[in-house]
Amino acid sequence: MPLFICRWQNGDFSAVSAASKDEAMELLDEVGNADVGDLFTAKNFAVHFHLKAEADGVDDEAPVELESFGDETNEMLYERVYPVYGKVSAKVVDDLPTTDEIPKETRDTALKTLNEAIVTERMRKWDAKKPELSDDPDVAQLQKHSDTPRPIAEKIVKEHRRRAIAEMPSKSDKVQ
Repeated sequence: MPLFICRWQNGDFSAVSAASKDEAMELLDEVGNADVGDLFTAKNFAVHFHLKAEADGVDDEAPVELESFGDETNEMLYERVYPVYGKVSAKVVDDLPTTDEIPKETRDTALKTLNEAIVTERMRKWDAKKPELSDDPDVAQLQKHSDTPRPIAEKIVKEHRRRAIAEMPSKSDKVQ
């Protein structure tokens, strides 16, 4: 089953495993409308979590923290999800001294540059993408008025039409 990545307009990203893009959009609806995100399939996605030493609170979902991404996953994130940060990060690393000790000024300048890249990434696609509206006017209207992803709007309209047909009186119920 493919793994889909959705880079949201604010710079966040989500990953879901789904049989199709439409199914991925339905799963991602818990977070937001993936119609306005950058949704694509990822290959060789690897992520590692480590078990926390202790719980942070009684409502922790899972007692783990992100430890690292796999090498190919990092490359994909730098190329596709965070290209501005990826380029800046590569330059910052190339410019660092090769000694074990990094001077505080150099470190502070590098961090400032990386943080500016994060701000750029966060604003890069803000409100840039509009959802592609369905050709079906009922679906398009639902998309516009409720910020519903197309696949979900299509299901809602289909179910509404199915119920309307099922509730129609049959010809035999007509008074002659």
